[in-house]
Amino acid sequence: MDENVKFVVKKRVEKTIKNLEKNNMKACFVEDEKGVIEKIKELLNNEDTVAVGGSMTLFETGVIDLLRDGNYNFLDRYKEGLKPEDVKEIYRKSFSADAYFSSSNAITTEGELYNVDGRG
Repeated sequence: MDENVKFVVKKRVEKTIKNLEKNNMKACFVEDEKGVIEKIKELLNNEDTVAVGGSMTLFETGVIDLLRDGNYNFLDRYKEGLKPEDVKEIYRKSFSADAYFSSSNAITTEGELYNVDGRG
């Protein structure tokens, strides 16, 4: 990436993080999928109960595999063979999870999250 473009991107990321924090959200930036995995490992403790929202990004970055293979109590809403009542129970338990990971459709530089989903 061109150095000038890197500079502009860095400044936008810094502004976005600052504004997310103004809106009471803790924010960090990682460069790539490897950074995502490292950050998640840093944030979680062994045996933490972890839930996720509907997010293809979590699959694409390897987070779902990490949660399935790690030493976590993963409330796996994607596990094959779940019955509707099992999924409902996972959703209920998600409210008291130690950590909950999801993704946003967009994040504005003003520190606002933009989410559109099928659940409302």
